[in-house]
Parts: sequence; structure tokens; C-alpha cells
Amino acid sequence: MSNLSALKAILLTSGSIIAIFLVTKNPWTGRFSLQLTLTLLLGIIIYAYISRHQEDKAARSKNLLVLCSLLTVMLIATTGWFFSPFFFCLYLLGILLAFVFSPAVSLTYSITLVLLFSFNIGEVDLTYDFLVVLSLLMIFPLSLYLRKEYLRLKLGKVSSFVVNLRQPINDTKQLAYQLNKTGAKDKEKTVERIIASSEEALRILKEFERE
Repeated sequence: MSNLSALKAILLTSGSIIAIFLVTKNPWTGRFSLQLTLTLLLGIIIYAYISRHQEDKAARSKNLLVLCSLLTVMLIATTGWFFSPFFFCLYLLGILLAFVFSPAVSLTYSITLVLLFSFNIGEVDLTYDFLVVLSLLMIFPLSLYLRKEYLRLKLGKVSSFVVNLRQPINDTKQLAYQLNKTGAKDKEKTVERIIASSEEALRILKEFERE
């Protein structure tokens, strides 16, 4: 992820959360928060339908993820922030942002939430509110740990895949060299062995794709 893309993601994350917080907390706009949430949901459905044939699948997936993230935050805001039954989704969303974008985006997300919620400490219970805000700071180290473990497991799978694939490829290469040196009777057997090695390589590749 380039520095420019990371900066855009950071600004979009913090700006969106602040905007949603202000809209839902404002007495004039807060009354329309449910309508805004439904409008955002409708917009996501329309975008998903219109962009279903988009060639850049990765960009489409990221755009949908951003929109769904906004919808999640909007839903939590609409249902009462601290009192929302979906409040736990804020933790999951922070971890998801670290995986899809970068740890810096997850850190920005956590800090933005902490700063906004710090104004509400003491509204329900001082100790409870403080612990909730403090727990939001744990999103970043937790996402770092999970991301590190995920990359480690992924690297292990890739290494295993390369080792398993190397053998049939080497066999195919050696058999191809031998094909010109063998007689007419042995050529058919050599071709069969080449086909078998190629099929084995394809099988390993398909198994890796399924994982």
C-alpha cells in the first residue's frame, strides 16, 4: 500500500467517523440518523449491483468494504453508541481495517473513537465508560498481533506450496530434455510421465487456490 493510499485511507477513516459522530449527536440532524442509515444501505446495494461487472475486482471489494464499514459505524451511532447492541462491531471493524489497509489506519480509527468517546465519559458510569474507552485502545495491538500471525501462517503455506510444486516441475523439465534422446518406443512413456507430472503440478496449484 503506497503512502498516498495510506494517507487517503487514514483521512477517510477519521473524517467519516467524526462526521457520523457529529451528525448523530446534533439535535437537528440526529433525528434523521435512521433515514441516513437506510439511505446508505440502499446506496451500497445499488453500487454493488452497478459495479458487479467491474474489471478491477480488488478496487470494487475495497470500496464495498469502506461503504459497509461506514454503514456499521452509522448503525452503531443510530442505535445509541455506548448503548448500541452492535457496539462490539467497532472492535471487529478496527481489526478488519488493519488487515485490509494497514495498521496505521487501524491506529487512526482507534484514536479517533477514543477522542470522541472521551467526551462522554461519566454519562453512564465513570468506571464503566473509562474501561470501554480504554478497551478501544486495545484494538491496535490486538490487530497487530493477529495480522502478524496471519502473515506468518500465510508465508508458511506459500513456502510449503513452493516446495511441493518444485518437484513435479523439475520432473517435467528433466523428462522434456530426455524426450529428444529417447527412442520412438520410449517417447510414448516419457510423454505420459510428462503429462502425469503436469497434472500433479496443477493439482497442487488448485489445492493452494482453494486454501
